[in-house]
Parts: sequence; C-alpha cells; structure tokens
Amino acid sequence: MIRRIDDEKVLIQQGLYLILCGILLAYLAVRRDQAHRWSAPALHFMLGTLLNAYALFYVKSASGLSAVLFLVVISILLLVNELPSVRKLGPVVLYGLYSFCLTSYFAYLYPVLLGRIRWWMFVLAVMTSAVPLILVARFHHKRTSDRRQILRHAVAPALGVQLLLLVLYGLHLIPPVPLSVKEIGIYHGVERQADGSYRVSYLAPPFWKFWQSDDSDFLARPGDRVFTFFRVFAPKGFRDEIRVAWLFKQPGRAWAAAGDVPIAIIGGRDNGYRGVSYKQNASAGDWRLVISTADGREIGHRTFSVAVDDRPAGDRAMTADTR
Repeated sequence: MIRRIDDEKVLIQQGLYLILCGILLAYLAVRRDQAHRWSAPALHFMLGTLLNAYALFYVKSASGLSAVLFLVVISILLLVNELPSVRKLGPVVLYGLYSFCLTSYFAYLYPVLLGRIRWWMFVLAVMTSAVPLILVARFHHKRTSDRRQILRHAVAPALGVQLLLLVLYGLHLIPPVPLSVKEIGIYHGVERQADGSYRVSYLAPPFWKFWQSDDSDFLARPGDRVFTFFRVFAPKGFRDEIRVAWLFKQPGRAWAAAGDVPIAIIGGRDNGYRGVSYKQNASAGDWRLVISTADGREIGHRTFSVAVDDRPAGDRAMTADTR
C-alpha cells in the first residue's frame, strides 16, 4: 500500500502515528493496570504499522548481509509486538520499539527533505529521536517519582536501541534509505535512444536459462566493453552523487578494486534514475559491480563472470531490449 517513501501523505501519517504512540506510551507507562481497553491495542497497532513500513523500506534499500540482517531484525520486532507474553512485559518492550521507530523515521526523513544522504543525518536522527523519548520518560518520572523504574523501563531499552543502531551504522550495516536499486544488468552494449530510452544488447542465453536477460556469464572478445545499466530510486528533489565500483576476484585472494566511477543522480522518477558505466578489456574471472553512496554505503551489487569467447566470429547472436 506504500508506493513511494517520499509520499507526503505517508510521511505525515507516520509522523502522526509516532506522536500518538508517544502519548499512549506515556499514558500506559503510568496507568498500566488501569489502561483503557483500546489504549494498548491501539499502540501495538500503530507500532506494527510503522514496523511493516520500515521493513519494506529497509529491505528494498539493503543488499547482501544487511538485507538479511534487517529482514531478521524487523521480523523479530514484529513478532515481539504481537506476542501476548511479550506484551505483558509492558513499558520495557514498548520503549524499545518506539525508540527504533523514531530513529528509522528520522533517518530517512532528513535525506528526503534535504535532497542528499550524509553520515551526520543519521546522528541527527538519533539526537532528534531522543527528544520525544526524554519527554515521555520525564512525564513517566513525574507521575511515579521512581527513578529506578524509569532507568529500567524507559532509559535502558531506549538507549540500548539507539546505541545498537549507531553501532550498526558505523559498521555500514544500516541500509542507505531512502535510496534503493531497482535494476542492475550486465550487457555487451548500452545505447541511449532519441526518445530517452536505453537499448541494451546481450548474447542470447541458452534455452534452459529462460530467466536470464543480460550477460551474467559475459563472453568477451578483444576490444569488448562490459557495460552495466542500472536504475536507482531516489526521492523527489534528491540531488547527490553515487559511486559505481568494479571489483575483480583474484585467484586465492580477496576482491580487488578495478575502477571507481562517480555518477550524479537526480531523484523523482518512479522507475528510478538510469545510469550507465563500462569496463574496457575486463580480464577473465569473477567480477562484482557495487553501487554505493558517496560515503561508501552499499545500495546494491551484482556479481558476474567474464570468460574468453573462442567461438567462430559469425557465431554471436545478440538480443536487444529497451529499458
């Protein structure tokens, strides 16, 4: 139901949900045993809605290990939000979930509003999230005057979640929301057409690889260029730079850098910003193409192989598609 991460209605709805969650959390933390029947279900419903949205955003923006990590993390949080046995723990769990939702919201709100993505925006998101958390905790403390309970039920879970997110961000495991790769392909040729579309050409795959529509197994001849065509989604008003890195797997060694190209992108298109890069005379072996933000956070990657094409010159049927 969420079409775009920069949809104004989605941003406003999530902002209102977070405000209401803070109000309900303050109420439930103080009057846990006398809470209205609708208060707790309403809070869990809104937190669940927010977590579902963040699951979509994080997984779409992630790749590799971070995609798996956040799929697992969000799934666990959704499960925690729904289990009656966990709900009985009360404010401890709710403060942790609320803390995660606040930082997730501001972490992509600032790039959407400012039109670029930088490391300090995530730090700012954490600092901004602390404001409503402090307000709710202060209200909680005024009503109970139990400092130990506040530290245990509010400060510890909220601060623990924030510290965990900062550590994951420092390790480059937080997906670069709101950017996401919609397509990455490897081709023998990419040409821009007069109507603005792109014509990609690749060797016709064997009949049994009916799913393949690019040169994942690139057969190279002298002078061939390995092209990549990609589409990266960015929100409206977004103007920033991404990097396209070519990596080569040396036998018995780790991936080695084999070229790094900066590309300026402009956001707003539903199908994503289209870009092209190429590698001249690529050596035979395993290759990886990585698209990342300016500060090195991976948006997406594609692994492919290059082999020498020793077939007769005429035996080279190409297939062309329009992108």
